Amino acid sequence: MSERLLVITEELPGELHAAGADASSKAAYYNPADTFESVALIDWGRDSVWPGLPHRVLRLPPDAALHAWLAAVQAADFNAVMGEELIAGWPGVPAAWLASIREFAPTCVRAYGARWSGWLGLEVARELNVPVLCSLHNVIGLASPVLKQAPLLMAVSDEVARAAIEAGADPARVVTVLNRVNRDRFTPEGEVAAGPQGSPKLLSVARDVEQKNLDRLLDACELAREKHPDLRLVHIGRSDRDWTKYQFVTHIGMVPNHEMPTWMRWADALVLPSLWEGFCVTLIESLSCGTPVITSNRPSMNEAVTDRWDGLLCDPESVTDIARAIHEISDEGTRARLAAPARTSSEPYGFEAISRRERALYEWMLQATKPKVSVVMPTFNRRQFIEKAVRNVLDQEYPELELVVVDDGSTDDTPTILNGFVADPRVKLITQENQGLSRAVNRGMAEATGHLLMWKGDDDYFADGAIEALARELAIDPEAGLVFADYVAEDSSGKRVHVHTGPIHELAQRNVVGLCFLFRRSVWLAVGSVNPDFHLAEDYELWVRMSQRAKLKRLVRTLYTVTQHAGTLTQSKFAQVQEMTLRVQAAHFGPPRDADAYAAQLARLAGAYKTQGMPFRSLGAAMRLFRSRPGAGAWAALRALMPGPLLRLSRRIRGLQSP
Repeated sequence: MSERLLVITEELPGELHAAGADASSKAAYYNPADTFESVALIDWGRDSVWPGLPHRVLRLPPDAALHAWLAAVQAADFNAVMGEELIAGWPGVPAAWLASIREFAPTCVRAYGARWSGWLGLEVARELNVPVLCSLHNVIGLASPVLKQAPLLMAVSDEVARAAIEAGADPARVVTVLNRVNRDRFTPEGEVAAGPQGSPKLLSVARDVEQKNLDRLLDACELAREKHPDLRLVHIGRSDRDWTKYQFVTHIGMVPNHEMPTWMRWADALVLPSLWEGFCVTLIESLSCGTPVITSNRPSMNEAVTDRWDGLLCDPESVTDIARAIHEISDEGTRARLAAPARTSSEPYGFEAISRRERALYEWMLQATKPKVSVVMPTFNRRQFIEKAVRNVLDQEYPELELVVVDDGSTDDTPTILNGFVADPRVKLITQENQGLSRAVNRGMAEATGHLLMWKGDDDYFADGAIEALARELAIDPEAGLVFADYVAEDSSGKRVHVHTGPIHELAQRNVVGLCFLFRRSVWLAVGSVNPDFHLAEDYELWVRMSQRAKLKRLVRTLYTVTQHAGTLTQSKFAQVQEMTLRVQAAHFGPPRDADAYAAQLARLAGAYKTQGMPFRSLGAAMRLFRSRPGAGAWAALRALMPGPLLRLSRRIRGLQSP
């Protein structure tokens, strides 16, 4: 790719080198999958030296005003989200800097961080009129002006993405690209460090700061030593602590990255009970070495480690719970069981996989055209909603957009309202006799011309940028055939409930995709059309078929609003939806594989029928439940036959319903 990237880092290139950053790894880090023809890192007049780094270090002349601003913002408290104080006193990008940067002629700017480097990246990109990508690496120190103004933000974990959105970033402009690990370096095979002998042998790689929770870790080790007196802990990292007080600890200080695998191979387990982490690459490095980990049950640690699969999660604020995990890992059989899948668990974080995703993100930013998206909107007698729904789609700032509206035999003013939009070249209006949702969707898909397809409700609404966010995710994850996102359900009173979609592995038990989705035309053609035989669960049945052909990907963002009112099918026919869901599962999965999930669904079905005033159908569902769960089935049957007032009184007594 004949593109040129300007890199702005929080630390200067020479400072990164002095801190032990490896030139060969950083070369690929700054230019993933050789995306750019040339890369330059800026350095403002300090003559940074980084032997072995193939990228250019662009030395900018000293500027007193800019240096004074940098000193002020670097001295600020970054433990809280910074507001407008970040840009107070901003002197602008010096003309001499711009002259040097223009000589390099970057076609893209990358700012590592959402503090001053992010702001500088935004300002340079504005001056040069080139795209900019700001990356977010921690849940603290996020400057709100950067978050709100950056056209695209890259978070290293979903937890960092969540923190950025909470601090003011637009969810549609935040993309997650996980941190990467050099799995060629961090392997189970190789030299082992000559560490102290003992059992268990624990490794802590952490700066000695409050976040890393070393005080509780040391207390937990002391507690665990009551049963395991030979316990040994090696601590690697910066620390001013008096380590001589802990006879079971060997403190080493800083270790070069290329030596870290030897210590991970020495350890029985890596222990990191942090209070919070943006993304702790050390956890993945340990797993890549085949070494299980003990870590916090909080994000983002619990995103990287699966409890009792490749590590143990614990409450970081409980010394006894940390000690419990240490005691469990002391068992040789437990360690072997956790170590077996550890190496495989690190595969999604490998350099090649993450570099491909990051390259695809850059290509998305730089490409002149975007894939065409077709939005199919079936509608029937929605005159009070349809105009707002159509405008919501057309107001999406996505350049290649087609809206296919299928009027399924409306008898109110809906056709008249729709005719007011046909002059827009992006709108295609199809009129047919009433045939139902499934056939309306199929008709719209047959007329759609986009590379990417979706359908939406005629009374539901996208968040700003939602279509681009979904399309971008498919672009940077070529294995995904369908991407779906979270949404908000809003009733007529304005009450809003956040609906979390996923996880994918529960698709056999329920519809985890929800109502905000986008899929590739190729997948649609491969699986065929929506099946009308599964009316009220036709979407769920389609997702099951798609999952057999392609990867389904959840985008952990809220990008859609679903309105719930008396005319909504899922509201008025909830019990029938549940019944049809069971039919889908029987058709595709045979007898229920998860008895607990099946029983829970039957219980929900019995309750739904009772709520809708159909006691005999409720009793039928209860009897089906009775076959596998006699106790639950008996209670469901009693509830089905119980008069409504008595049932409400029972619920109030049990605290399940307010008076």
